[in-house]
Order: sequence, then structure tokens, then C-alpha cells
Amino acid sequence: MRLFHTADIHIGKRLGNRELSADLREVMLGQILGTAYEKYRPDGLIISGDIFDRSAPSAEAVALFDEILSRAAELRLPVYMISGNHDSAQRISYGRELFRHAGLHISRPYSAESGIYFAECGDIDIALLPYVSMEQVKSCFPEEEIGSMTDAVRVVLERSGLPREGRPCVLAAHQAVGGFGGDPIGTLELVDPEVFLRFAYTALGHFHTPRNAAENVRYCGSPLCYSLNEVTRGRQKYLDIIDIAEDGAVSVEQFPLTPLHESAVISDSIGNILSDKYAPSEDFVYITITENDSGGNNAERISRKFPNYVSISYKLNGVNADVIPTAQAEELTFGELLGGFYKEMCGREIDPALLETAREIFDECRREEENR
Repeated sequence: MRLFHTADIHIGKRLGNRELSADLREVMLGQILGTAYEKYRPDGLIISGDIFDRSAPSAEAVALFDEILSRAAELRLPVYMISGNHDSAQRISYGRELFRHAGLHISRPYSAESGIYFAECGDIDIALLPYVSMEQVKSCFPEEEIGSMTDAVRVVLERSGLPREGRPCVLAAHQAVGGFGGDPIGTLELVDPEVFLRFAYTALGHFHTPRNAAENVRYCGSPLCYSLNEVTRGRQKYLDIIDIAEDGAVSVEQFPLTPLHESAVISDSIGNILSDKYAPSEDFVYITITENDSGGNNAERISRKFPNYVSISYKLNGVNADVIPTAQAEELTFGELLGGFYKEMCGREIDPALLETAREIFDECRREEENR
């Protein structure tokens, strides 16, 4: 059995002032469902959440995803996909019963009654666990003692009855899973990877950098670089090819993905940045200005040379400040805006529970304003 694994596509996301549909079309259609498909001929494609960048995607974003799914259908390639924290589980699951007959298997919004949807793929099961929050699981099972995300996910899996006796099961999930040997990843409440060890393989989404959380518990990473952190930690992106042998042995191969536009980091004086020291480029460039001049609007001057710059930071006399293009700021989600502000003020990532509470308050205030 051979499966492709990708995640965190974030269709509809912008970098700087650039819309990424052409970049995503290249990696998803040209490389994953093109070159890689022809080379490996997989039995299925797993998409582990954050399909869209927003819970209410634009018409253009939906159209691009329709292209991706249509190509998979043309190839008769079954698709197994779940909703992530950026997606609306209800929107993602629209038409799921109808699409199932075309080989498109979609997670349903999680509830105690419906449990985890799974599909049979040859000799194995593929289980689809959408993103769940601790509060959501607590509301589903008020009788259970749930004090952490590990408890929450353990309860969800135990109640699911998966894996079935005598059937290897691959799980697609979108959660923050620990197990990186002290690798700092903020203050997210992590899921202990041991809760997944009964599965033959767990194909994770949520973190954008490829990494193993435990044996056969793995993040494939996003198909494109979406942040400075990803660029500095390793900008190469991959498609994971998962092979499961008849004896249950699992091997993973990485297929390198080549973006239309590379990502780069420049830290220098504004004079050097605008000089011949750096060639003009349409790459996604993250710029830090270490010495300023009186030459006028830096963003305007930089955009002539680097039209796809993502951000401009200033580090003058040891003081940091960030500037992002207006169009990019307008495209940020509530979570990204509040999360960025919180990190700037507190020096750490916002706790997901606090963010969810803030989102609920914001949504309630917005509804009251609309009603008025």
C-alpha cells in the first residue's frame, strides 16, 4: 500500500502583496498530482487539514481546490482529507456522502454521536480525525476527566473503536503533537504521541516543517514556505510517500517540491539592500534594515527591486520593529492578528484556549453590531 501525504495547503493565503494560486497550482497539480504521481502511482492521497487559509474561503480559493480534486478524480486517485483549525469543518464536509462515491473521503464535524469517519483502502483502514479542541471534547464527554489535549485526543480515539481488530489503520489528524526532544514550539498544549501508537501510521498536519513526533507519527509539512520561521528553519518542502508492507512495516520517502518563487532573508543597511550587492528578484524576501538613510519611503523603494517582499523589519540600535504590506495585513485572520499582537506584547505564543475565548467574544460583539 502506498499513500501520498500532504497538509497545510492554506489555499487563499497571501505572502506580502502576492496571491499564491499560481504557486500552489504548480506544487499541487504540476508536481504532486503530476510528476510525483507518474513516478510513484500511489493508492491514495491524504490531506491532513488546513486546506484553506480561512474558514470562509474566497470563490477563487474554492475554485483552485476544485481543480485539485478534479485532477485527483481524473487520475482515479482516492483522496482522504480532514479539516484543520483554519478550516470550517461544516464547509469542508459539504456533500461528503455524494463525493464518497467518487473516491473523495472527507472527515465529518466531530461529535460524540458521529465519532471518527474511516474508509477502507485495500487491506488497511484510513481514519479521519478533524481538528478538535479540548473544550469541544469536554462538551462531547462531560463525564470524562479531561485535563489536557492528550486526555482529549485519547478519549476521542478510545470512543472511536479504532483501530479495528486485525485491520491496520492509518490515522489522519491535525493537532499539536509533542515529542521533538525539547524543540521549542511555543506554549501550545501538546498531545503526547503515545496516544497514536496503536495506529500503523499517523499522518499529521498543523506544523509546517517536516518532523517526526514518534515512530510512524509524522508531520509532512506544508507544500510552500509561509513564514520567516519556516525559511530560517529549513525552506525545503516535501511530499511524503508512505509505503506500508504486508507485514505492517512502514517506510517514508520524501519527494522534494520546487516552488515557483524561492524564499530569502536579507539583513543589511538600506543602502546595501538597494545597491548591486543584491540582484533584483521576484523571490519572497524577508528584509531586515540594520541602518537607515533619508532616501524616502523604504517600502516603495524596496518594492521596485523586490516586488514580492513579504515584510520589512528594522533593527536599529538593537531595537526591533516590523512592517508588513497593507494588503497582507488586511488578509490576516483574527487569530493571526491577535496572536501576533500577543506575542509582541508578551514575548510568547498565545494559548489556544485564550485565543478561542477572545474569538468568541469578538464574534459575539460583531453579531451585536450587525444586528444594530
